[in-house]
Amino acid sequence: MALVTGRMRHIERELATTAMARPTVILDSVGSTNRWLKEAWVQGEARHGTAVWADEQTEGRGRLGRAWESPPGKNIYTSVLWEPPRERLSGVLSLVAGVAVSRAVREHTGGDARMKWPNDGVIRGRKFCGILVEAGVDPSPWAVVGIGINVLGQVGAAYPNAVTLQECVASPVSREDLWLELMAQLETAYVAWLGEGDDWAVQAWTQHNATLGHMVRVEKPGQDIWVGRAESVAPDGGLWVANAERREKVISGEVSLRLADGGYAPESD
Repeated sequence: MALVTGRMRHIERELATTAMARPTVILDSVGSTNRWLKEAWVQGEARHGTAVWADEQTEGRGRLGRAWESPPGKNIYTSVLWEPPRERLSGVLSLVAGVAVSRAVREHTGGDARMKWPNDGVIRGRKFCGILVEAGVDPSPWAVVGIGINVLGQVGAAYPNAVTLQECVASPVSREDLWLELMAQLETAYVAWLGEGDDWAVQAWTQHNATLGHMVRVEKPGQDIWVGRAESVAPDGGLWVANAERREKVISGEVSLRLADGGYAPESD
């Protein structure tokens, strides 16, 4: 049973934003917030800033089609529509969203929230957030930014590499307060990116990253797994990874903060 609170139902009235999450649609349950918002966009029922927040997702997913467990009453499952200029559609949008997530969690909880390239939020080395950006140009340029954040309760032993914010911070965590802060940070980050360019997004993301300087494992379908050190983020959002034999900009695929044998990579010096 969905556990939408009265405050969540009327959360839009508490927003401090100009465009972001105006309007906001609150749903008890939905298959996918990203899919719901894309369909609303196609039907002309969404505009820049429109947000949807569901108490439960029954078909949530992350990158590479992975399922995202989305039980009711505990977490944030939300998507926001952006309408960027056509020439600005790129992988940098995930970085912009990651900057907003890191800043929102830090502001609300004081926790050391960081981003693992390209779209995972981590705290104390464990995943608390996933970001999925989907974009297109029909009928005009659009991007749907989906964000899932583990907020309350415990993840459980079945997911040893995941964590909730409640497990990581000493202060109380409010889903509603965190969502409001997230919308404010999304607006701030989007406006800064529009005005200052992709370099701003790369630099801001780098300040809160959990990837650069670490050894990572790179996996791409149909290719051999290889290990290298994550060096830097390119202007288009790609990740430069290098070892003694090769240096490559990774645009797609899986980049894991662990070695090829499955163990976690050591901390960088």
